[in-house]
Order: sequence, then structure tokens, then C-alpha cells
Amino acid sequence: MNANDDGDRPAKPAAELAAAAEPIGAPESPAPASSPADESPAPALRTDHNRLRMAILLIIVIWTYAYNTLIKGFGPVRGFFEILDTISDDFVMGGLVTIALGLLIVAAYSVTRLYSQIIANIHSFRIMEDLVSTDFRAGRYRDFAAKVIRFEEQPLPQSTCPTRVSSLLFSFSFIYVMSWVYLVLFSEALFFVSWSAGVDLPINEGNVLLLPTLALAIPFSARVMAFLRYPYAQAYADFMPGAVFVLMVVFALGNLFESDDQKFFLSQLALDREMKILFLRNGLFLAFLPVFFEACIWIYELYREELSYTGGRQDIGVRDVAAGLDEEPPDASHPIDPQPKPTDTHPPHHNE
Repeated sequence: MNANDDGDRPAKPAAELAAAAEPIGAPESPAPASSPADESPAPALRTDHNRLRMAILLIIVIWTYAYNTLIKGFGPVRGFFEILDTISDDFVMGGLVTIALGLLIVAAYSVTRLYSQIIANIHSFRIMEDLVSTDFRAGRYRDFAAKVIRFEEQPLPQSTCPTRVSSLLFSFSFIYVMSWVYLVLFSEALFFVSWSAGVDLPINEGNVLLLPTLALAIPFSARVMAFLRYPYAQAYADFMPGAVFVLMVVFALGNLFESDDQKFFLSQLALDREMKILFLRNGLFLAFLPVFFEACIWIYELYREELSYTGGRQDIGVRDVAAGLDEEPPDASHPIDPQPKPTDTHPPHHNE
């Protein structure tokens, strides 16, 4: 009877049998030791970094010692003791000057690049208004700067004209100021191109008007392409940052080496008071032309948006309902006969 009962019981697991066989009060088995892979890699990483730092410093010291002995002509002993002076005076100061020039180039390129993106995008000022209202005013300055740098990647809004009067004033002011900047820069660039080609342009009344007009036409044509939805407007505008960079380099080299052969447009204008005043008067007029064009285009775009919103119909005499367009009620002064009179299809009889 008992044997049959034991046979019917289920077998105990091996873990329970081992636990039951272990005597009470026996010491617990120690935990398995952690493997080297489980330990933190920080000490090994720090050791590798220290080795790399020492290698970098050693390379700089050896290169500076070779520079002192081979280039400066110092002896072996003096070349060794002049290592710190060479690093501080030559390398550090020279590096600071190079970094400063590089930052100026980056700043000039960033401004001109942003302007080229703005003039090649018809929605640019509306996008800028959204960025200012959503990020800049909320204190997210880093997000605002990152989005401005990646201006081309911003989503396009439905409207092209800014929605606030303050945004309109800012947009017009920005266009006017940048028109002046490019009017001056590209006037100098065109004068330099003509001088490089061997054409000596005299500073007279006609050229003082012609050069600024051609200079302003370069960025203004990119804006016209944008409003015409020309697909390569951005590609055309992308050359302007490079042109400004070349102009800055040429102007800096000319002033640095004081070349007698090279002539500058602005320098010659500064010497002639009458031509300088004429240039300023022409610039005040020419720089306003892009502002006037932008205002006219925005008025047209607002009217175009209204037509697209109303389905191309005028609002006068039209009532838009959610389900569609309802017809206007008939005029009471001209009642409509519910039973139209049958038309006489027989031709009239002529009495002979």
C-alpha cells in the first residue's frame, strides 16, 4: 500500500534534493568571483589617454627643437632652452592670429551664407518669424541658432508674408541694410574685376551710378528667381559667399602690402567729395528698390492667398458655407414664374 503511494507521487526536482541533503548550519558557498570583463574600463582608458598625451607632447617638443636648430640656427644647447620661448612666442601667438582671422572668415561666410539662403527662399521671412516666436522668445537660443544655421532644412509655411507688423518692419530693415552691404562690396568687386582685366574705369557721374546698379542686381536677381519659383535660385545664390571671401582677401592683401598698382573704388571715392556724395545719394535710392519690390510681391501674395482660400472667387455676393456654396436668394423685385411659358416653335404665318 505504501509502496504504491510512493510510486504515485511526482519526483522532486534535483535542486530540492540537493538542498535537503545539505546539513543545517553549513556555511554558504562563496559568490563567484567577478571576471575582468565586468570591471570598469576607466583605469585602462586613463592609462591609454596618458600615453597618448605624453606622445603628443614629446612630438611637439622634438619638432620645436628641430625648428630651433634647423630654422632659427640655434646651437644644440640653446635650441633646447629656447623650446618654451618658441612655443609661447611663435606657435601660440601665431595660432591666436590665425584663429582670429579664421573666426572673421567664418563670421563673414555665415552672414553671407544666411543671406543667400534668405533671398533664395520665398518663405524666408515667414520662417524667421516663426523661429523668433517659438525659440528665441522662449529662451531656447541654442535651438534658434542651430535652426538658423540649417535654414534650408526648416519646413515651409503656407504663407510667404510675415503676420506681424513688427516682423514686416524687421524684414524691410534687414533687406535695406543687406542691400547696402552688397551694394558696397560688389561695387568694389566689379571695379577690381575691371582693373584686373586691364580696364581703367574713371570715377565719374555715370560710373558711380552704373557700378552700384550692377552690384545690387547680383543679389536682387536671386530674389526675383525665388519669387518666380526658379528651381536653381539657391545654386545661383551660393556663389555670393565665395565672392565676398575673395574680395576680403584681395582687399586685405592690397592694404597689407600697400601696392601702388592696385586701385580701390571706395578709396578713390573717399578722395572726391562730390563723387562720394553722389554715390551715397544713388545708394539710398538703389537700396530701397529691393524693399519696394518685396512690398509689392507680398501684397500680391496676400491677394493670391485670399483667392486660393476662397476658391478663386471674389467675396462680393458669395457666401461660403461649410458644405459648399449656397446660391443667393432671388430678387423680390423680379419674381420667377414657377411654370415657364412654352415657347412657340411654329413659324409665324405671313398673309399674302
